[in-house]
Amino acid sequence: MVERVSDNARRYPREMVPGNLRATIKDENGHEQEAAVADISVGGAGLVVDGLFGNSAFVELHMDGVGTIPGRVARQFAQGIGVEFDISEKEREAMKEELLAFRKAVSSETY
Repeated sequence: MVERVSDNARRYPREMVPGNLRATIKDENGHEQEAAVADISVGGAGLVVDGLFGNSAFVELHMDGVGTIPGRVARQFAQGIGVEFDISEKEREAMKEELLAFRKAVSSETY
């Protein structure tokens, strides 16, 4: 089940996602790594990932059902990184629709 995360410091509502949702992130050197998606919004995502990524490092996130999204590492935490998407407002608006469809699809699945 998808759960909303309430955090007044966030610009965009963030959705918790099932623990088995995976993504691939690619760094600026082209190295790819698998990650678990902890939460996502039109502004960014929390990723559970091994390895070090410097703050402000460029990454691309690819997730089935959402697509490929460029971003930058906004923060690091014990289990991974927070990525802020580097997309235009027009792309954010389109992504709102994609996330709505994604949320409906995930909510209808059994875990």
